[in-house]
Amino acid sequence: MAINVWIHWIGENQKPEHCKVVDLLIQQSIKVQSLDAYSCCNSGVIFSSEVTPEVCNQLRELSRNGHNSVLVCCCKPILGDAIWQLMEAGASDVLVFTEYSVIAHEIAARLQRWEIVDRMVNSPTVQNSLVGQSQALKTILRQVVEVAYFTDASVLILGESGTGKELVANLIHALDTRSNKGELVILDCSTITPELSGSEFYGHERGAFTGQ
Repeated sequence: MAINVWIHWIGENQKPEHCKVVDLLIQQSIKVQSLDAYSCCNSGVIFSSEVTPEVCNQLRELSRNGHNSVLVCCCKPILGDAIWQLMEAGASDVLVFTEYSVIAHEIAARLQRWEIVDRMVNSPTVQNSLVGQSQALKTILRQVVEVAYFTDASVLILGESGTGKELVANLIHALDTRSNKGELVILDCSTITPELSGSEFYGHERGAFTGQ
């Protein structure tokens, strides 16, 4: 099934490169749509040669403050905290490139990954674990699917008491695709004293404390 995406260029005229990127995306089953007609509901790609207040303002508008998935592609190196400015303005990801053929492949890979993430977020496994329709929850669920399904990274879950941290941990374990994963072990660290933390976490040999 083809993936729909809109493309928006900010700054200098890049019409020849624009046409080249569109052709390359079409070859990879990416359907490029009109920005005006599809920006409210589909993922999008913004091209820019620099990070400016104008770019950040347009990014906020087109991403609806992060509600829509938007990939920002910069054809020049980004300095300082410019990437964080783009992320805070609503970018879902940022790519820096020099070759248009390479960036087209990277764009297609990102869009296909987002398609899988969105499909999994709407799956019974996720929907039956964490119930809610708020944009904040949907953003968290996408992050959970990304880290659980596509990486083997460690995860630190923070939140107030009763916000569902244990539910998120269970969901991450359920989505983990590793065949050798063990059972999920829940441990209440508030009941462990510092002196016994080593043995509680990692075990101990028989007689280690009594000498017998």
